[in-house]
Amino acid sequence: MKGNWLKSLFAAGLAVSLAACSSGSSAASSTASAGTETAAAASGDSAIVVATSSQFTTLDPALNTETVNNHVITHIYSGMFRTDTSGVAQPELADSYEVSDDGLTYTFHLKDGITWSDGTPITAGDFVYSYLRALSYGADNAWAIYDMTSFIQGAAEYNQAALEAGGDFDCTTADHSYVGIEAPDDQTLVLTLKVPCTYLPGLMTSNVWTPVPQGTPQHDSLWSMTAGYATSGPYTLTDFNENDKAVLVKNDSYFDADSITMNQITFQVMTDQDSQAVAFQSGEIDIADSVTIDTAKSYEGTDSLWLLNTPVNYFLAINSGDTGPDWAKDVNVRKALAEAIDKDALTDVLGGTDFYPVLNGYIPFGLAGNDGDFREEGDKEAEEKGLTISYDPDDAKALLAAAGYDESNPLHITYKYSNSGIHGDVATVLQQMWQAVGIEVDFEAVESGVFYDQLDQGDFEIARYGYSAGDSPIQFLDLWTTGIQVTAAVDDATFDQMVADIKQIADPAEFITKCHEAEEYLYYENVYVIPLFQYTSQYLVNADLAGYELDGTNTFYGHAYFK
Repeated sequence: MKGNWLKSLFAAGLAVSLAACSSGSSAASSTASAGTETAAAASGDSAIVVATSSQFTTLDPALNTETVNNHVITHIYSGMFRTDTSGVAQPELADSYEVSDDGLTYTFHLKDGITWSDGTPITAGDFVYSYLRALSYGADNAWAIYDMTSFIQGAAEYNQAALEAGGDFDCTTADHSYVGIEAPDDQTLVLTLKVPCTYLPGLMTSNVWTPVPQGTPQHDSLWSMTAGYATSGPYTLTDFNENDKAVLVKNDSYFDADSITMNQITFQVMTDQDSQAVAFQSGEIDIADSVTIDTAKSYEGTDSLWLLNTPVNYFLAINSGDTGPDWAKDVNVRKALAEAIDKDALTDVLGGTDFYPVLNGYIPFGLAGNDGDFREEGDKEAEEKGLTISYDPDDAKALLAAAGYDESNPLHITYKYSNSGIHGDVATVLQQMWQAVGIEVDFEAVESGVFYDQLDQGDFEIARYGYSAGDSPIQFLDLWTTGIQVTAAVDDATFDQMVADIKQIADPAEFITKCHEAEEYLYYENVYVIPLFQYTSQYLVNADLAGYELDGTNTFYGHAYFK
């Protein structure tokens, strides 16, 4: 059951992030200058101030799953791989690696001369310690280590032994000979998997795969909240208060320090969207990471608006499982609901497709396919196969009639959403579109904190949903297998088997091809979910600043500079 409640924990975190966007009014003027030079920039210092919308909770890579903490972690730590601006995993501390023919053994070779910020060499032993430490941390980081326990040989058993032993478990002395993590020498790390994972390098860009120095405390993360410890990334942490700010200074011991152009980055906690807008306008901050749509639109056409199109989808989940209504078990009714939605009109109400790109497939843009973007490939294939589900209210009415629903016996549904952010606006537009084809719609708005708990328990008919993963399309598909769901809203043995078979594929090209087929089955053929749009974040950026990047799902400012 571990994977089930972990998924719930992650989804709840995502719900908070999705709720951050608002269509409320802005304190910024549409005629305001696009980014005023900050005091740091004016003084000639290579330094920026970035406003972040939440307080920090931990900077321990083995524990963190929150975006706000990633702002700092991605700058102070390096792993075997780092995601580039195209969303592709590229070697970072790894110099090279090989994969066995059966896809079960990965051998990584570290770069020569890499060190921690204190000058101590980074070795394969640091990776072994860090991975075993993560696996034995405790129940609090269960979601963070989910990929490790899913793929590494013996990792789940090792984790269970640590949970049973509790705080007395010592990963430096406990037997791990059965765990597929070893360092035959200081330059070589070998990982042995229990099933193939063609996207392992992508997984290894996430926090939990990042090494920490040997001797870092076990079962504890408080050390990460005090500045001054050794780091492996482009920056070190010199000042930190979880409720106020994190100050990062360039790490001259970083192996690629010559490429780092920004000497200092301050992440300033600023939770109010309007406050961020005012601070940006006054020049107090260089980057605002959370502003209202109205504020963002006032900067359209200027160099100060940065739209971050990360792999986050906004879709409708339909409960066709045992706890769902009878109507949801009819694929024609599910398709009628999809065909009644004019996605272009919906996104126009929210702010336009620049802010909310329409999704015609379940898996969002931003993930690698066989020949470019996975979503673009999927859209092309769906069109060639005649699978595309388009806005067609007349056909929606015909499908409903064939299912026995008409004016004398209208379909009645209850739409559930969390009462924050744009979700109420989405609900209102959907209600109008569904009513136009004869569907009666009731709303059930609940607090964000309990929304995903209710969905996990199968307490819904149709509901809004959001999910983010930056490594592989399989993550989005796996979400709807019965082994991951707490109470199955999608209960389809054929789909479960398709996903299980995909996980056994060692050939990368075949893996992606089968992911496309599984998505076609999930959405185009069975309409278990209805994709609406991609969730885009809106940042305001000093117009004099350049070189800032979106690496996968993380922002990176190490290559930023003032023009």
